[in-house]
Amino acid sequence: MAHQKTALIVYAHQSSGSFNAAVRDVAVQELTEQGYRVIVSDLYALNFRANATQEDIIGDLKNPELFQYGEETLHAWMEGRLSDDIVTEQRKVEEAELIIFQFPLYWFSVPAIMKGWMDRVLTQGFAFSLEKMYNNGIFKKKKAMLSFTTGATQTMFRPDGINGDINVTLWPLQNGTLHFCGFQVLAPQIFWSPAHCPAAVRTTMLEGWQARLKGLLAEKCLTFAPCELFDLSFQGGFMLLPKVKEEQASQPYGITTGHHLGKPLPPDNQTKPQPTDENSEKPSCRN
Repeated sequence: MAHQKTALIVYAHQSSGSFNAAVRDVAVQELTEQGYRVIVSDLYALNFRANATQEDIIGDLKNPELFQYGEETLHAWMEGRLSDDIVTEQRKVEEAELIIFQFPLYWFSVPAIMKGWMDRVLTQGFAFSLEKMYNNGIFKKKKAMLSFTTGATQTMFRPDGINGDINVTLWPLQNGTLHFCGFQVLAPQIFWSPAHCPAAVRTTMLEGWQARLKGLLAEKCLTFAPCELFDLSFQGGFMLLPKVKEEQASQPYGITTGHHLGKPLPPDNQTKPQPTDENSEKPSCRN
């Protein structure tokens, strides 16, 4: 019997009548029709706790005099002593080949309840380690993406718009969270200002999302700077290798949005898959 793939939708919106809910429902329906088992973690419905505290650890702390969340949760994960709500979500992540984060953009980021999910569920050991990060990360065989709505128009998030370049906005989430944990990151699905659009435009947005989902897993992923370009030692400061700096000196753009090397940012680095040539050192999706 063929293996049934699993998709996890981590969803954060308070209203079942929201556009975010409609986007979620389209994903559930389309992925189910494709044969996926779809799991939805509705964070508000779950009343998921956002704050990371010692309540996340069952039993005694390793160092009760100085509580360090990362260290304590690492030990608790190794010893099977994380709180039940964290373990439940970690099991969902383990089962999923694809994870979609569905949310309204709050203050250029995710809502607090979703940030709490990331803080508490993606614990050290389970989701990352110093030896297993970025393209060598624990979840390198899984794909993840952001799907979100904005209050602002698309022009407001252009490089010359009042909010600045959306690629810069997305870098901390897509590189610093998803790619850091090893995920192959698919281009984000951005629904620009749906609250200020006519109903017909919102319908077109949903139809576009459904159409994209049909070919989602065949898409190329976003490109990031692979670990192999860096000296991965404390002596070397985890810095770009000298030979790579020399190779990049003649390039018109930086390597990525974050690794710009004082040059213009590579266009659309965090919003569109980048074309790669045969000599490129940047990995594409590995599945």
